[in-house]
Amino acid sequence: MKLYLKGNYETSIYQDCMEYPWKMWFKERKGVQVGFSYARDDDFYFSVSLDKFSSNDERWGMADFRVGNDPWATFKYEDINLNFVDSYESDGREKGNYLRIITTHKDILTVDKRALYIMAIEVASAIGGHISEDDKETWLSIEEFKTKHADLLHLTYDEAVDISLEEIKVMKVIDEPLWEELDRKREEYIRIHGEVELDDEDE
Repeated sequence: MKLYLKGNYETSIYQDCMEYPWKMWFKERKGVQVGFSYARDDDFYFSVSLDKFSSNDERWGMADFRVGNDPWATFKYEDINLNFVDSYESDGREKGNYLRIITTHKDILTVDKRALYIMAIEVASAIGGHISEDDKETWLSIEEFKTKHADLLHLTYDEAVDISLEEIKVMKVIDEPLWEELDRKREEYIRIHGEVELDDEDE
């Protein structure tokens, strides 16, 4: 899945984004804080994934995530990535006019979709922005987006997991097709402009 955002990029989410997972999933459940993996920098890059392996929710331990023989074809992994639209392709050397949030898979579990939408709302709120679900054809205000997805956003984490555990039984694991396109663009960009030259302090 993918969403686009536009707004005021003069602000920063660097300090606040570490609290996003508390809103996307939970802060503490049964005495255990949410387990998540992440990467971030101070230029609107934030990648986060719920750690479904951790002990914070025993229901995931009983779920059958197996899909065929491919160990990566599984909903155990759902990275939610925020970046400028041209940053991935250019290895951070260029930025587009929009932010993009993209997931690993085209269709995602309800618990991850809820998290994706909450991230979009948090970032859009921070930049005073708008959200597009249709490749920038139309833009929704934050309130319009909340109203459109009220049923999903009103779910608790536990309710979203209960739905997701049923979805695992029938959903197909399909990679988000945009990633393949972005990888091609990245290869082309590097072929034209070369690899990023790192300063000693960046190595």
